[in-house]
Amino acid sequence: MNAPLTENRDEEQQELSFTSMKYSEFRVIIADEQHTFASLMRTMLQSMGFTSITIALNGEEALKICSYSKFDIYLFDYSFTSGISGLDLVQKLREEHLAPCMSLMFIITGDPSRSKVLCAVEHEPDDYIIKPFSQQQFAERIKKAITKKIALRDVYTCMHRDDDAGTVKALEKALTEGTQYDVYCRCLLADYYVKTGQMNLAQAVIQEGMVSSNSDYLKFAMGKILYSMNMHEESISIIKDVLTRRPLMTDAIEYVSKNYISMGRSDEAIQNIKHAVELSPLSEKLLNVQVSTAIEAGDFLTARDGVGSLLNIKKNSPHDVDNLLESFAECEFMFAEQSRDPFHISNIEKVLGNIASRYQNCVSKQTFSPDVFRTICEARISLIRGEIHKSKKKLYQLLPLLHDKDKEISDSLKKGMYLGFMAIGEYEVAAQIAEDLPESEAHDISNHILDCCLSRKNTEQAERRSKYQELNSQGIDKYNAGNLTEALDLFKEAIRKVPGNTNAILNKIQVLIDLAEQQLRTGYQESKKRARSLIIECSSDMSLLDGITLSEVQEERARLLRKDYAETEKKVVGK
Repeated sequence: MNAPLTENRDEEQQELSFTSMKYSEFRVIIADEQHTFASLMRTMLQSMGFTSITIALNGEEALKICSYSKFDIYLFDYSFTSGISGLDLVQKLREEHLAPCMSLMFIITGDPSRSKVLCAVEHEPDDYIIKPFSQQQFAERIKKAITKKIALRDVYTCMHRDDDAGTVKALEKALTEGTQYDVYCRCLLADYYVKTGQMNLAQAVIQEGMVSSNSDYLKFAMGKILYSMNMHEESISIIKDVLTRRPLMTDAIEYVSKNYISMGRSDEAIQNIKHAVELSPLSEKLLNVQVSTAIEAGDFLTARDGVGSLLNIKKNSPHDVDNLLESFAECEFMFAEQSRDPFHISNIEKVLGNIASRYQNCVSKQTFSPDVFRTICEARISLIRGEIHKSKKKLYQLLPLLHDKDKEISDSLKKGMYLGFMAIGEYEVAAQIAEDLPESEAHDISNHILDCCLSRKNTEQAERRSKYQELNSQGIDKYNAGNLTEALDLFKEAIRKVPGNTNAILNKIQVLIDLAEQQLRTGYQESKKRARSLIIECSSDMSLLDGITLSEVQEERARLLRKDYAETEKKVVGK
């Protein structure tokens, strides 16, 4: 393997010099686990005049090299036997700005299947080359990509710097001066106009292009503009016309679904996106649309199936597997809670056990514990089966892990614990966990799906949570005002709303003890009987805390209440 290049040429200098560089000045990296083919590509490149060539044998090695060395041309194999794929490399290098803006990225594969091609195109490499290919073909593709890069240098430079205003000016200039990439520039410029709400300009630049070109890409761009203007019927009509000629244009199918969703026609949206996934089953973007659309529509089995497909695609990316496993489980729980289907509930443990076993070696070894994941799942399953105390006990067993400085817990497991505590009505504990959850990364598919689940659960719980908080707050006010009987009724109602809420249970126990003491102070025989009844009820509530490792604050309060309970019980028994 060639030694990695450590030179780090200033990007601005690269942008200026790219047009005049000779092939011998280009820095090239090849990532291909087939050493023979990598050597063949190096020979081809050397014959063309390239001299600075680095070879990596897998995705991890390539990413490591690219993290400290810049290249002008990146040649990545579509996928590797293990580890991140060439597609993941393209995405990471762009998102993390590890590649210069004028650099070229090529995906190379020996699999010409439709699904692979569509998936590769989705990641927008500068080109996609299918093995085997001749040196002449290779040279022509590289020259073509370099020519486009040079012609639109100002556009790519501004895009790389996230300079939207500069990008718009560069595109407008290119169109004014005339460019062989007219359709590409018009579609891109229209996207920027839509982004800034300039719909009239977006329509004008596309309509102007359609006067001289019958391009389906321009028509699709118009369909996207109409979608942004809420003209959904018109948008669907023009995009479906494009699809009659380009049935594999997955972006177009995606926008048909978006229109259906906006029109409230979720079933049609789901069927449409399912059709798109059948055409391109390896498309992460389409699967993501399928899952998020299905979750929004309440079709949790379709969402789960989409997550299952993504798990298979992303199995070499531990971070994604962590989130997707939790998402898969959440889709299962949402379906079970919604349908109450006895057969599904009886099989949910088996389904989740199988998925956990299948991907247990694909997770982040240091932060994602399969045992913790299984415990969270077991807790949720117990809750679905009506075993609230069992569910609560399992969840509280995991709570100390969040405070253990020696153990790092993945964000996906934290989100799973959050969802678990939300489901049993432990809103205060869930809120504490939420404080430790970071914002999701942009463009992160697996995080987006899990966040859809979180949003759905928060929405479902909003009314129940609000009512509980209202009752609990009113109960506290009545207690502080000395109206113990009214406070007790309010805490009981709060518990009926959320039977698993520990704070409501502790509040009720407090009131029961105080009421018993109040009855004992009267000295009447009937009052003593009433005190005994209150203490028996208090004992029953105290048992709800047995075997549960509460939070530090709750545990201290429970300890004090047990002490007060024991003293009051002695008085009741003694009298």
